[in-house]
Amino acid sequence: MRLWQNMDWLLLGLVLLAGLMGTAAVAGVSGSSLHDPAVISAVKHQLGYTVLGVVALLVVTLVDYHAWARWAKPLYAFLLVLLVLTWRLGHQTLGAARWIRIGHLEIQPSEFCKVLLVIWLATALAPQVGQMRRWGRAVLPILYAALPAGLVALQPDLGTSLVFAAIVVAVLYAAGYPGERLALGLALVVGGGVAAVVAHVRWHLPIPIHGYQLQRLLSFLNPQADPQGTGYHIIQSEMAIGSGRLFGTGLFSMGVNNQLHYLPEANSDFIFASIGNTVGFIGASAVLLILGLIVWRTLRCMAAARDGLGALLVAGVAAMIAFQTVLNAGVALGLMPVTGVPLPFFSAGGSAALTNFAAIGLVQSVVMRRKKIQF
Repeated sequence: MRLWQNMDWLLLGLVLLAGLMGTAAVAGVSGSSLHDPAVISAVKHQLGYTVLGVVALLVVTLVDYHAWARWAKPLYAFLLVLLVLTWRLGHQTLGAARWIRIGHLEIQPSEFCKVLLVIWLATALAPQVGQMRRWGRAVLPILYAALPAGLVALQPDLGTSLVFAAIVVAVLYAAGYPGERLALGLALVVGGGVAAVVAHVRWHLPIPIHGYQLQRLLSFLNPQADPQGTGYHIIQSEMAIGSGRLFGTGLFSMGVNNQLHYLPEANSDFIFASIGNTVGFIGASAVLLILGLIVWRTLRCMAAARDGLGALLVAGVAAMIAFQTVLNAGVALGLMPVTGVPLPFFSAGGSAALTNFAAIGLVQSVVMRRKKIQF
């Protein structure tokens, strides 16, 4: 098919490379050698998720992205149903009900909802591209995103809620909503959040977050105040990265340490710290470079889109990948509070892998149809 000639092969190559590197990173923290049964199991699982992700990418690529716009309303309704079911019936792990168990599989619906939100927002705003100067234009998109974001926050999952917010801001900006107004809105939200936390600490006024989430925010400011409790994750993450130095301690060295659980969630939430430990500053920089190139190439696809719908879809995907990368790496480096957001294409987990590859499939669907096919 001549349609495939328009595929962005560099973008495809980058995400495949990231998926393979992610498999190696997960293996490196799962055991002490390549022959370790735990390592073999981790490789099978993560490589299997990567293969399924590539299949999802190709399937989504084959679907004309305008079809997703026609399905936007039922997809949005499906999104809400998934989140309500997860909130009420979800399987709890580490105190959070974010997963639905089907047999031996655990699915995290909030991951899939990131792409569904991108589709809904792009569809809703596409007819208004270039007509977004009025203040009120942002109200409905924000309200539509606030409902699923609120359901995710109830699981509780503050990190994914922040990813939803980043997607909303990016799609609004790409649709032509003034950047200075978005910046003012973000400043007001952040300022209000800080004021609410201060008021709670000083005067015990209620705030809509769980106690452990508040402690994470406070421990970010001073991890040493509770080094064996709320500050433990940040301290151990910084120590792991620091001990990796320039070239790292070796691919399977973290496997031995991981058996002692000195770095919690070493293969998922703190995978960047694990990478920094095993392959050092050079390896961690290479990971950020690859993810940065994926975002850059995605933005190139956005510029090539032939209509507003395509451009907004790609903008949402770029924001999703970029924000998660910054947030995951920022948490590992102690620059941001612990939020539990995975590193795209690198963190362990099937739901995240399928979501990220499917999102790139959406980008490929746009770029492959950037011009009419000549027969």
